[in-house]
Amino acid sequence: MTQHRGGFLALAMSALLGLATNEASAAPIMMDIYLGGGPPVPGVNFLDITPFAVATPQGFTVDAAGLTAVNLFLAAAGSEYRFGTLAGATSNLGGSSNFPGDPTQGQLAVTGEIHSVSGGGNAFLQLTEFETGFTSPVGPSGTLSSSSTGNFTNQPAGGGHTALSMFNAIATPSYTVLSTMTGPNPGINGGPVSIAVAPVSTFYTLTNQITFGLSAVGVTVPPRPDIVDSFGVTATITAAVVPEPTSIVVMLTSIPLPLLVLALLRRRRRAAA
Repeated sequence: MTQHRGGFLALAMSALLGLATNEASAAPIMMDIYLGGGPPVPGVNFLDITPFAVATPQGFTVDAAGLTAVNLFLAAAGSEYRFGTLAGATSNLGGSSNFPGDPTQGQLAVTGEIHSVSGGGNAFLQLTEFETGFTSPVGPSGTLSSSSTGNFTNQPAGGGHTALSMFNAIATPSYTVLSTMTGPNPGINGGPVSIAVAPVSTFYTLTNQITFGLSAVGVTVPPRPDIVDSFGVTATITAAVVPEPTSIVVMLTSIPLPLLVLALLRRRRRAAA
């Protein structure tokens, strides 16, 4: 019995150490932007936004000072885009998740407001959000879904953004959210989209990616008004539920488990007699 107790203690300590390791390895939400034009070069056409944010496993917030730094990089790189309100008031770029996930789903989302402004020549910008280390849900198979929103102002019909989401290296098909008129409008949404994944195993990564394509079609006299896209992208992973062994027994025999156990015990006693 003493040996058993020692074994149980060792198992308990291992479990606690495992929990501590998992907590220590919890990764914050991260974001970066890429302006195209060849391989990503930090400080030239690529910027890791995470140092300019308050990033946690369940939240990502860029304050006004951080957004100013990001926008200075965009201006120096010749981008036509800026994040947040250009008047310098409240910033608007962030993320959230339900890290480390739950038995129902794992979820990661990004939201923000981007402006296309006069003076920039580079009309390509790709924003990527990702988080590693999700532990739930798990199962032999599952479904990854991606959904996006876009509320546009001053964007003529046909401009907008393209989005997709990823589970590890498995990506959903890309889809578009496009403006329908120059006046404020929620756009036409090509999503949500989904893709099957297998298996859904622990310590997985979720990613959201959005590529902007705002344009001032028909606006030829500068300075033109800002074109605005208030955007959002959400990745959601669900997993197939594996029945517990007792559930499988009951399902296959249609006999309540206690009755099944009693029947087996009686058969064993009769065989012993």
